[in-house]
Amino acid sequence: MTKYKNLFAPVQVGSMKLKNRVVMAPMATISDPDGGISQVVTDYYIERARGGAGLIVFGAMTVTDKFGGSINGRLDAPIHVARLSRLAEGVHRYDARLCVQFTLGSGRCGCSDPGKPPFSASAVPTMQYPEVMCRELTVDDIKFLTEQTGRSAAIAKQAGADAVMLHAYAGYLLDQFQSSEWNRRTDQYGGSIENRIRFTSELIASIKKSCGAKFPVIVKFSVVHGTESGRQLDEGLEMTKLLEKAGADAIMVDGGSFETLWNRCIPTVYEEDGYSIPLAAQVKGAVSIPVIGQNKMSDPAMACAAIENGGCDLIGLGHALLADPYWPEKAASGRDGDIRPCIGCNECFLCIATAKNYSCAVNPYVSHEKDPYFKTCAAEDKKRVLVVGGGPAGVTAAITAAERGHEVELWESGARIGGNAIAAGAPPFKGDLRKYIAYLETKIKKSGVTVRLNKKATSDAVASAGFDRVILAAGARNKTLANVEGLDRSNVFSSLKVLTEKPELGGRVAVIGGGLVGCETALAAALGGADVTILEYLPGLLMTGQEARNNTLALKAMLAKNNIKSICGAAVMRVSEEGVIYRKDGAEHVVECDSVVTAVGFVSNSELAAELEEKGCQVTVIGDAKAPRKIINAVKEGLFAALDM
Repeated sequence: MTKYKNLFAPVQVGSMKLKNRVVMAPMATISDPDGGISQVVTDYYIERARGGAGLIVFGAMTVTDKFGGSINGRLDAPIHVARLSRLAEGVHRYDARLCVQFTLGSGRCGCSDPGKPPFSASAVPTMQYPEVMCRELTVDDIKFLTEQTGRSAAIAKQAGADAVMLHAYAGYLLDQFQSSEWNRRTDQYGGSIENRIRFTSELIASIKKSCGAKFPVIVKFSVVHGTESGRQLDEGLEMTKLLEKAGADAIMVDGGSFETLWNRCIPTVYEEDGYSIPLAAQVKGAVSIPVIGQNKMSDPAMACAAIENGGCDLIGLGHALLADPYWPEKAASGRDGDIRPCIGCNECFLCIATAKNYSCAVNPYVSHEKDPYFKTCAAEDKKRVLVVGGGPAGVTAAITAAERGHEVELWESGARIGGNAIAAGAPPFKGDLRKYIAYLETKIKKSGVTVRLNKKATSDAVASAGFDRVILAAGARNKTLANVEGLDRSNVFSSLKVLTEKPELGGRVAVIGGGLVGCETALAAALGGADVTILEYLPGLLMTGQEARNNTLALKAMLAKNNIKSICGAAVMRVSEEGVIYRKDGAEHVVECDSVVTAVGFVSNSELAAELEEKGCQVTVIGDAKAPRKIINAVKEGLFAALDM
């Protein structure tokens, strides 16, 4: 019997019948050089259809390159039909439906060259270069784009697509027409709500004219922008009614904008689960067409409840289906604990932003769905394998090695599985990471791996046990500051100690280090009631690593909301009874505090490798034991260590 039956009940979107209410939300991908769909992307989408999603929505494609392109590609010529057709056939094989999303471009949000101003609804400043003004699209330009969208929709239909979605949200070009913040026009496309929504309405009409009145059109729409000058709820709801009147068959509800609240459009670990559902419920009360709710709906019980309680009609899953394409199949069969959870790190988005195919921190198979080098095949030579360390790298290696038929033991010096992910997941706002640790615990219990907790690995103990191969995934420890006096004082703690043991810090806390760990530790302390100051040697916070823009926006907003002070360009000299003494601008200053937390990086726990090699053991070092980095590196190296034996 199917669990969450209302989530997996059929639903009608216009003339399109879907087998369930699970929608793969549109996310960017990288196209072939000519704008067509690559085989890597085709395999990626088909895997999500195979996993059980009812509707697969392709990332936003342009309908012409006249006004700028899209990394997702372009659909404007017969040359693109064959590859899209291959994708449609693969999706249909698993009784899913395919929707192609069309964008008109980034507009003012996409100025990469100040010498080539982008087009927008009006001559407004570009986001990247406020001194550069956008070029206003003429009425003829608008007519061209409207007609071209209809032609591209006809190409999509010819290739086998079942629906089209319009990218009309988040402050991109089409939304710039819809918003009085960026639309200063005085013609039929500016001024009143009806005029500002006119372009979107004409696009719907053009698609229906080219593909037939019953061909489904979905609109992804930002009901609010979340800023004082942006769209407010009353206007957003009125616009959804106009979209329905114009012929939209469903609305995918969004909130936020690229410029200021991008983390509300592409959520991070810092947002609460299901935060957009109340907004979707408002839309559902305003229109009679189906409403797609989304944003951190990875808990199947929550997703089902949103439908049952009238919050929305369908559930959009984006990163959840990156992390686990089989989310629908597992949820339907009641295997919630087997769902690999998204951890909200947005390594996926960071990959796309740097012109790479998708990767996922917790799912190393993303963009490698058909890659033979990633296939977990049975090992020809079965070995006794020891994995030292129970963090993400070690657990991934152990489970994969066991799947290949090796006899595997995992030794973890701590009392539970998780490694330094336990500390990273300790703050109250890191629930996504705690879910991932629980998933690792569930997976390794089912794997057949012999797990020995509170087991310290020494070179003598390992060598005498006679393993054929050792995988060292012993993680990393906090780095200590050199040439700083007073770090041995009783009120000085490492970030790992603060996050895992939660010592009493007192009312005033100084955090030395303004990277990701330092900022999150500072935020955790502030949420506990402390008055926190961050001291950072570099000119700004969060400069020591590369993080996704939306994560950085979210974290900085939380630091500001919780009144966390920061002093950048500060060289810490010593810690005294008075507090932390630092040098800045040629003078010494002091931050008075009750406790000091150090968060200045990590050092690998790799010493055991050399000792074991001296004893003749074959050792592979992975994860933070190799070099302190991210979960995405740890998981992939754990997989490779097991596959390459």
